[in-house]
Amino acid sequence: MQAMVSQIIPSLVVASGGALGAMSRYWVREFLPSVTASEFPFSTLLVNVVGCFLSGFVYMWLETSGNHWSTDKLLFFFVGFLGAFTTFSAFALDSFLLYHQQQFFKLMINIGGNYILCLMAIFIGAMLGAKLGSFGS
Repeated sequence: MQAMVSQIIPSLVVASGGALGAMSRYWVREFLPSVTASEFPFSTLLVNVVGCFLSGFVYMWLETSGNHWSTDKLLFFFVGFLGAFTTFSAFALDSFLLYHQQQFFKLMINIGGNYILCLMAIFIGAMLGAKLGSFGS
């Protein structure tokens, strides 16, 4: 019983971060199409790139700055917020729908953009996080 109780707080921390990540993802999904005036799934690409950047940036900043987050903060941000904000399932569904609609050029841009830009974002975020972290040492 005590083991179950000890998991309640971390579960609530992840759920809180997940709620904010999901709401942020929703806001991007709702408002970005009006800015881009396009049917291309830019919202999925944007949250994946931003999420990868934040993941690399915060991880390396923590690693190099000597700052340490509590387990609750790590769970909130990485598992909760980023886990809900960046949704690979949305990317996969967007890709499937483009395939199903026989929009193969857009499909290739979507797949390539998500893979290449997200990998670039995590590396750039990690480099910037490391640089910021090294200033505090």
